[in-house]
Amino acid sequence: MLLRNAKENGVNDLQLMEGSQAMEMEPELRCLKALLSPSTGIVDSHSFMLSLLADAENLGTTISYNTAVIGGHVGYEGLELHICESKELQDHPVGSHVTPQLVLLPKLLINSAGLSAVPLAKRFHGLDQAFVPNPHYARGCYFTLSQTKSPFSHLIYPLPEDGGIGVHVTIDLNGLVRFGPDVEWLDGGEEPVSCFLNRFDYSVNPTRCSVFYPVVRKYFPNLKDGSLEPGYSGIRPKLSGPGQTPSDFVIQGQDIHGIPGLVNLFGIESPGLTSSLAIAEHIVSRYL
Repeated sequence: MLLRNAKENGVNDLQLMEGSQAMEMEPELRCLKALLSPSTGIVDSHSFMLSLLADAENLGTTISYNTAVIGGHVGYEGLELHICESKELQDHPVGSHVTPQLVLLPKLLINSAGLSAVPLAKRFHGLDQAFVPNPHYARGCYFTLSQTKSPFSHLIYPLPEDGGIGVHVTIDLNGLVRFGPDVEWLDGGEEPVSCFLNRFDYSVNPTRCSVFYPVVRKYFPNLKDGSLEPGYSGIRPKLSGPGQTPSDFVIQGQDIHGIPGLVNLFGIESPGLTSSLAIAEHIVSRYL
């Protein structure tokens, strides 16, 4: 299924291998069969984002920091965007009405707010809420391998699991090995302002390593007790919940919801960073 899915999406270099071939390439690996992806690699995500920022600013983009978009309205003149200082938002009691300090009238609005994309769209008055999906949030934790030398030279992915791609081996540019992410479903009813202020809990519970050891040892049996240390976590903005069929990205423009100048991006979880330039090209070609 993964091989077929890859071909349908233009990835034509995947190779189906017997376990013996894979284990010859990676002696610490244990598997029955494997898919080799020669074109898979890693990127310095922070340098990538800084490069995008520099390109944007060189092209005249203005970044408004410490500023929150708190909602909007579809009026006679088109879209209205309601904005206030983040500090103003922080001082407001949970659930109370927030008065905008500024109203913008954009010709084009791309709602690419990640974790806040759905809560923000729910505060666009005049947008038919039938087009706004219910959000689901999943925390994924990573644990770092304490030994300095990596046991692997490739990224190793198990078969996908419910809600994620499985606890896999990722190697950073410094050669540090991490295992993750797992899937920990969070309460989907996050209060919108808490989302806008990113008040999610990103802590990594050290006891979760007890779940990692047996999962990782399925393909890396030589993982030693005590060798995993808490790394970091991320929150995924998902459109499907526990036990549901995984959802694809949703890129939604006037042709779907009927509002000129509004493009919503929902459920842009991993691999959203990998796909970011392709998503941008798609939006430009379709909506600009």
